[in-house]
Amino acid sequence: MQNPFKIIATTILMANFATSSVIAASDPVADVTAALHREVMESGTAYENLRELTSLGHRLSGTANAERAVQWAKAKFEAYGFDRVTLQPVEVPHWIRGNHELGSVVSNNQTTSLNLAALGGSAGTSGITAGVIEVQSQSEVSRLGAAVRGKIIFYNRPMDPALANRFAAYSGAVDQRSSGPRTAAGLGAVAVLVRSMTTLDNDDFPHTGMTNFSGGTRIPAAALSTRSANQLSAIIRNDPTAQVHLELSAEVLPPVTSYNVFADYLGESLPSEYVVVGGHLDSWDLGQGAHDDGAGVVQSIEVVRALKALHIRPKRTVRVVLFMAEENGASGAREYAKQASLNNEKHVAALESDEGGFAPIGFSGAFGSMRSRIDLWQAYLNPVGPMIFRNGEAGTDVDPLASLGAICYGLNPDSTHYFDYHHAANDRFEAVDKTELHRGASAMAIMTYLFANEY
Repeated sequence: MQNPFKIIATTILMANFATSSVIAASDPVADVTAALHREVMESGTAYENLRELTSLGHRLSGTANAERAVQWAKAKFEAYGFDRVTLQPVEVPHWIRGNHELGSVVSNNQTTSLNLAALGGSAGTSGITAGVIEVQSQSEVSRLGAAVRGKIIFYNRPMDPALANRFAAYSGAVDQRSSGPRTAAGLGAVAVLVRSMTTLDNDDFPHTGMTNFSGGTRIPAAALSTRSANQLSAIIRNDPTAQVHLELSAEVLPPVTSYNVFADYLGESLPSEYVVVGGHLDSWDLGQGAHDDGAGVVQSIEVVRALKALHIRPKRTVRVVLFMAEENGASGAREYAKQASLNNEKHVAALESDEGGFAPIGFSGAFGSMRSRIDLWQAYLNPVGPMIFRNGEAGTDVDPLASLGAICYGLNPDSTHYFDYHHAANDRFEAVDKTELHRGASAMAIMTYLFANEY
């Protein structure tokens, strides 16, 4: 017996989508999107794929684990029967943490250990001991001027716990980590400590992340757990002469060649037009990169697995792209967009999942003239749950495709607990809920299908 959803999909090739937010009883698109949701929720493999991927360990670009992840992704695409699988070479940074990190503060002949982790791009040190200055901003460092020289600068501005959108709170604090060490180094600081980017006020996991010295003087830089940040702040408030001792085995090595991994499920009638769905394959090295961004990787693969399981082949080619090196510079995203431009590929839309495997609540992006059309698609997402479309950022990896004419947007899960795990050792498989992960994959499958079959 011929699969009924293939018949529906073929019919849709000649049909317009509903123009009302209320689905008509005879709307064939609703039948397909409902079937996609049921397929993902009842037979989805994203959770088990995440178990496999995270079992490889961290996937920091330039490392052997990252290359194992490349081969895992290639084999997974081939096992699912994608029409075309590509390894796209890309030069990526190679920074390693090493196996030694030690921090302590000495005050009144008492030594207190500090729980810390080097920031990506940090220099190493066999040992630095210096006075420490607590600051709340880079502008405060600039005002200190010459007083910074020879000191360890301690950025201690917390993420705003009052903001419901944790990504807004992150944006309001992350400059301390991303460019704070460069500012301090430029004024002669010998090292930098940064309060971890998490809203947990007494957490003992340091949260790492990239810091960018942009050709300036590279100095040791590390994230403190919020518990250690609170301890250090209290100590130096009572004893301004306290000194911090820091040892880091971090090292910057020459760049290496790695790969973006992508695979195509060819479109029925417009195979040279691409609808991208993806996430980044690399991760930081403290945990397993489960939420960031193993979740996005396996959700993206699940989109095509579900389409294939229902024998649905949309008009346009659905391309699953797993980008390399998002965490330390996004060279994979730039290379993908560069090659797409050189090859004159037409990218209609690009969806990224890089906000964790939590329950989906909507999508954000630059929808442009498609906004009114996309608003009508909310009805097709009803099986997943209430979803909100908002104008905003799409994602680091898909953003470069906007210059090629693609509508770029990102999945927005509930952000309440994302920064409990972000870039920390507890970002492990066990932190991801199967139902929430699969609901996100379902929402992505529905939106990808709608874009792949639109007009």
